[in-house]
Amino acid sequence: MGLPKRRCPNCGDTEQHFRRLHAAERVYALGQVDSADVHKYWRCTRQGCVRVQSYFNWRAGFDLPEEFRTPPQPAAT
Repeated sequence: MGLPKRRCPNCGDTEQHFRRLHAAERVYALGQVDSADVHKYWRCTRQGCVRVQSYFNWRAGFDLPEEFRTPPQPAAT
């Protein structure tokens, strides 16, 4: 079974795959949401996106800081 798809407002309101938060992302998220709810927050997997949002409510979310942004991959030659 693949990653779930959810609406991502940062990606032009398109359906994107979301994954659970990694450790450093979770630490940052704990400063944004209640610790009892942090497990409900997932991150968009689209390259360059820093959106974290509730698995159940796409409107409840925030952006991670720039240091969490995935750098662009070099073009294959």
